[in-house]
Amino acid sequence: MPAEPVAVVGGGITGLVAAHHLAAAGVPFTLFEKQPRWGGVVRTERVEGFLLEGGPDSILAQKPDAIALCRDLGLGESLVPTRAPRTVYVLRRGRLHALPEGVLGIPSRIGPFLRTGLFSWRGKLRMALDLVVPRGGEGDESIATFLRRRLGQEAVERLGQPLMAGIHSGDPERLSLRATFPRLAEIEARHRSLLRGFRAAARAAAGPPAGPAGFGSVFVTLSAGLGALVETLVATLPPASLRPETSVASVARTGAGLSLRMADGTRATASAVILAVPPPQAAIMLADLDRELADLLAAIPFVSTAAVFLGYRREDVTHPLDGHGVMIPWTEGLRTSACTFFSSKFTGRAPEGHVLLRGFLGSARDAGVLASTDAELAQVVRRELGLLLGLRGEPVLVRVYRWPGGTPQMEVGHLERMARIEARLADGPGLSLAGAGLRGAGLPDCIADGRAAAARTGAFLSAGGSRAGSSGSR
Repeated sequence: MPAEPVAVVGGGITGLVAAHHLAAAGVPFTLFEKQPRWGGVVRTERVEGFLLEGGPDSILAQKPDAIALCRDLGLGESLVPTRAPRTVYVLRRGRLHALPEGVLGIPSRIGPFLRTGLFSWRGKLRMALDLVVPRGGEGDESIATFLRRRLGQEAVERLGQPLMAGIHSGDPERLSLRATFPRLAEIEARHRSLLRGFRAAARAAAGPPAGPAGFGSVFVTLSAGLGALVETLVATLPPASLRPETSVASVARTGAGLSLRMADGTRATASAVILAVPPPQAAIMLADLDRELADLLAAIPFVSTAAVFLGYRREDVTHPLDGHGVMIPWTEGLRTSACTFFSSKFTGRAPEGHVLLRGFLGSARDAGVLASTDAELAQVVRRELGLLLGLRGEPVLVRVYRWPGGTPQMEVGHLERMARIEARLADGPGLSLAGAGLRGAGLPDCIADGRAAAARTGAFLSAGGSRAGSSGSR
């Protein structure tokens, strides 16, 4: 056993998973979190019969780590798939168009693609050229460059841009394809054509298996909300190892271990440290320990966002809400980037006779979004969605969640930066980094990263805390 406990800094989902795996391995640890609550961006609340998810609302079933964790924690029976049709609408010149059936809007069937009014005939013909366009090189490129090369400019404007704004709050001209959606690069490499690749995937999905991880749905959640995952993880941890409302200011080396200075001036020592905080925060903590590493982390951009929930009586919403939601391109001139039909997507999210909508604000092109008050943000979403969905009267519920600097932007060059970060970690025994904005951004990515950080730390301690046992690679 280590002479000093491992310090896990950050009580979001990544830090909680790392602590959970350390506890399971019998490794003593202390978990520090500056906020009074656990879970980071995972925030589930029940208000007046509505179930709200202030942060992520679901788990991508194609990435197995999150579902495996839920099952390991005894939450497998609580996993529920989406119930609404997988329809996603895109706003184009004031009208809502359903995305053709496919993956990430890239069509897998010819009929719906030919019938959609989202793309012009010229745009459709250009997209069809994907069947003969040669493969690209092996280097990284932006998502917009990739889509433009394979499918044309309309695909960038009417597909890539609203998708990236809705999923990553980002600009497709800057986001890295290989860091953000490596599957697209893999499909091009294997099938040469995206259209061929997704048609093959659609045929495979039509076979006997139920779907990714045993579900017929691309997304799943917990019946009581994702907050149940946080609560269950915390319950697995020794209460004496938890330090909420404790802010770590810096990390330094001391003798054979590491020293943590708290914001109140107190100190703690650790045999190893897992920093499970956003890279900009980690950069501040590591400024005195490793300036080069801190600079690399500080260079990873994050954007601020807000989620606005609106609860309505069903009769006060004209749209059938027959799908997952709406994506809104920047070219439409609205501030709302997307809307989830929350009560349609999953059961139990609104009381009988009511519906729940969630609008998103903030992106790489709306950096000052949080300068507005909650009332102003809610009014923007009400006004803009009112025109699209036929909202009448006053909502019965309004709730705003603000996420300053909460969404990472893994831009072109991110993988090269991560290689340099990993090299610096390899030279710094006992220190590990994990979390959104490093090796991924979604909930399954963070869970996988937390588990891997615990495994690296365990290997380091098993090697006697030597430099040889502290590899920073995954």
